Amino acid sequence: MNQTNNKKKMEFPHTLIIILIMIVFAAILTYLVQAGQYDRIEVAGRKVVDPSSYHTVPANRATPFDIFVAIPAGMQAVAGIANMVLIIGGSFAVIEATGATKAVLAKVLKMGGHLGAALLPIVIVAFSLLPAFTGSAESMLAFVPLGILFARTLGFDAMVGLSITIAAGNAGFASGLFNTMTTGVAQTLLGIELFSGLWYRAIGYGLLLCSVSFWTVWYALKLRKNPARSCCYNVELAAKEEMTEASEIDSEMTPRRILVLIEFIAGIAFVIYGTLNGWDFGPKLGGVFLIMAVVCGLTGGFNGNQICNEFVEGAKKVLVGALVVGFAKAISLVMDQACISDTIVYAFSNLLSGMPKVVGALFMYIFQIIMNCFIISGSGQAAATIPIMGPLGDVLGLTPQTVVTAFIFGDGLTNLLLPMSAATMGAVAIAGISYGQYVRYIWRIIVTNLCLGGVMVVIATMIGL
Repeated sequence: MNQTNNKKKMEFPHTLIIILIMIVFAAILTYLVQAGQYDRIEVAGRKVVDPSSYHTVPANRATPFDIFVAIPAGMQAVAGIANMVLIIGGSFAVIEATGATKAVLAKVLKMGGHLGAALLPIVIVAFSLLPAFTGSAESMLAFVPLGILFARTLGFDAMVGLSITIAAGNAGFASGLFNTMTTGVAQTLLGIELFSGLWYRAIGYGLLLCSVSFWTVWYALKLRKNPARSCCYNVELAAKEEMTEASEIDSEMTPRRILVLIEFIAGIAFVIYGTLNGWDFGPKLGGVFLIMAVVCGLTGGFNGNQICNEFVEGAKKVLVGALVVGFAKAISLVMDQACISDTIVYAFSNLLSGMPKVVGALFMYIFQIIMNCFIISGSGQAAATIPIMGPLGDVLGLTPQTVVTAFIFGDGLTNLLLPMSAATMGAVAIAGISYGQYVRYIWRIIVTNLCLGGVMVVIATMIGL
């Protein structure tokens, strides 16, 4: 009895509890931090901060009631993303129910399954490309169910599935190769050529991919020796009861399944096309996934009721993820309504002035990491901080390109950890794991990537990028 009680006491808090604690902390900050604002001016059609315009404003402290009001307000603000989490979960459930994806995975295993963990770096590179070129980290949620299925079919767990999709996608996003939302906005605000310095970001991209690949393969090999070492072993035991063993998967490629795969590939290609052409993570992409669900379901031989039942079951599995996205948005809403976000930016920018170049660049990098906890939007963080960091970089003797480097790595890398990140928490929900289990796995990748980001900032400073 005592052992059972101790286990219950040691149980990791639910993700929604963690986020609620952060909302309360943000509310407490409204009593400790002076309210203030920067004036916004329009530059090249975009509203940005005027670095010299910071001024205090009357306090608008959050009440206990405001804490709870911020949650539905947050859900309303990110309804598009939350809806997409539900639609993706439901659509993939319909597609998987046809047996087409499992059949093709069984074929892949028969042809190259003996390679095992050696396949993972190839898949990681492939999944990293979309965020690297589109700047849409949330788009990776579309591939999470497939990545988890692929990993489990190889004999690994859901963590490996998240690693080859979300962690890989984060490497592509954080490198800022052609990321219009981070690199593009920052370089435009600093008045330097769009996507200049590509060669240096490509080096960072390669290093981040090496980090993700190394730790993913390292973990996968551990599982190969002892599956009980899985960070989400309880989840895998439950999944095994539902999932047929790889050797028993029906690999027959019937005409129906071939058509389903063609339709599925065409749908994913259209998602990529839409993302590359500026579609946001909203109704248009959601419409594509719904079309995929209906068309693939009918092709797979399902009637209307069967399609709906499979869709609802899939949506149920990711419902927590939809809630998490809304809860997380409440954190920034509390801070914005109290006008303390700009004050935090102002305080950190003052702290950095007068430092040596390398030290100043590293602190600038750390500053962006910290600010990403408060301003989760990449373009929003660029608009709020770059107009301040740019002049500060001039004072410290840093080139604008180095300022951009500190920003893109500082903004992007911690998205893989933050419970405010829609991509991260949506993926955790789709995988059916707890946030604590996820952190237990992902911390090695995050720490390594943050160190690599710091090295890239230091080298950029030393070579005068």
